[in-house]
Amino acid sequence: MTHIDADVLIVGGGIAGLIAAEYLSSYKNVIVITKFSAEKSNSFLAQGGISAAIDKEDSWVEHLLDTMKAGHLHNDQEMVKHLVQEGTQVIQTLEGWGVRFDRKDDGSFMLGKEGGHHRNRVVHAGGDQTGKKVMEALIRRIKDKVRVISHQYAVDLIIQNNRCTGVYCKNEEGDSTFIHAKDTILAGGGYAGIYDTTSNTFGSDGSVLCMAYRAGVELSDLEFVQFHPTLLYGSDTVGLITEAVRGQGGILVNSKGIPFMEGFHPLKDLAPRDIVSRRIFQEIHHHGERVYLDIKGITGFEDKFPGVIALCNKAGVSLKEGLIPVSPGAHFTMGGIITDHTGKTSMAGLYAIGECANTGVHGANRLASNSLLEGAVFAKAAAHSVLSSDNSKMSLISFPDSETSPKNFALVEELLREEQVRSIMDQHAGICRHQDGLAKAAEMLQLTTWKPQLINEPLSVIKRLNIQTMAWLTLTSALKREESRGSHYRNDYPFPQTEWEQKKIIRSLWHDESIIAKKAAARVFN
Repeated sequence: MTHIDADVLIVGGGIAGLIAAEYLSSYKNVIVITKFSAEKSNSFLAQGGISAAIDKEDSWVEHLLDTMKAGHLHNDQEMVKHLVQEGTQVIQTLEGWGVRFDRKDDGSFMLGKEGGHHRNRVVHAGGDQTGKKVMEALIRRIKDKVRVISHQYAVDLIIQNNRCTGVYCKNEEGDSTFIHAKDTILAGGGYAGIYDTTSNTFGSDGSVLCMAYRAGVELSDLEFVQFHPTLLYGSDTVGLITEAVRGQGGILVNSKGIPFMEGFHPLKDLAPRDIVSRRIFQEIHHHGERVYLDIKGITGFEDKFPGVIALCNKAGVSLKEGLIPVSPGAHFTMGGIITDHTGKTSMAGLYAIGECANTGVHGANRLASNSLLEGAVFAKAAAHSVLSSDNSKMSLISFPDSETSPKNFALVEELLREEQVRSIMDQHAGICRHQDGLAKAAEMLQLTTWKPQLINEPLSVIKRLNIQTMAWLTLTSALKREESRGSHYRNDYPFPQTEWEQKKIIRSLWHDESIIAKKAAARVFN
């Protein structure tokens, strides 16, 4: 096993991970590990922009209210306040780092409007290529200052004396590496990839959440999975059609050309994503309709949305009639590792930022274009927290080579194939849920055996364990929340319940009641 030392280890190379690396790089020895290359992160593919109340007619208070309303008041208001007040500074900082945001001829920002926003406050770069432009600038910034190790799959956290001291990771060839760090920042993204129909890149399996869970770190809000209303519906390719298309005047219509959001919600096609997704779901599954995004009223579509044009061409979807076939799919996960305003988790030495974190800013449903903002704001906060901590006297520790580590007992026979898990999630934990389906699926995914160590296992087994664990945690959290709120909708409990207001379902090995959790907790903490 290879051993590497660092001051700070960052797991994940999206916008949150790279911004944290940029802030830390002048003062610390920073290592970033990624499953693939940074160009394959969800941040790189993000078509939407960054929401910020920078217009003179706008205010952070209005941004806060829109965020809280979209989140169905499940948000942490103080965290939301911190988020939205930083918006203008984030845009200024990124511009200073080389991101060229789209501006009008008079030099002012071209501000878009997306679902849930009552004002135009979404800043874009390159039309629908904001994520790409931001990531390219960040990669240029850190390339000579930060060591980035690609194609490393983080397997488990190393815990010594109730403190995280690094991570075991593994590559596709089966080679294992232990990276020791005084501080570890998890920025590995969310878990929408545990669904079959998803906008996420391959690998969004919630692996960093599973690592944290196995180490006894607290998670929350796992039942809240946002389904983006407009994934491209094509023969072989499924991709995301940015919400900015509707912000520019795109209209959702059915096979008969009827705009079905009319009269359904005051914001019509720009209603919050959970509402639009459920309405599309009804058209498709209850009325047998196909759904299209009518773009005939958008002038200069090719210049405004080059990414959408490329995606449609790749999928073989013709835009001659001005109609893009769409359907909802899993897109963003509000649940994650519980953190404070600096990204600190319930484990000393461990931070979480970006989509893998549960900061409370998104509540039960994320407001459009708040995700890149969240990644930037809390990456900065976590970096400043690390820099203010005194770990200079922390001693290095040694670990046995894998050959002398305890051998693990077999678990493979309990693991389903990844495609089976994704199919189960689509069928039973999608846009509309029910007690019977959730309970059946949870039983199918329940594990009864636990591995004290995973580093000796083939990577294929580790990935299967993670996706099944993440799916089980999501399903059982959805089963516990007996109400409908935001992105979590249950047919058997179709309305929000007063007793569930501001109530979080916290998951950890300390108190989870499952067989797998009890056995794991006994091994980790005894």
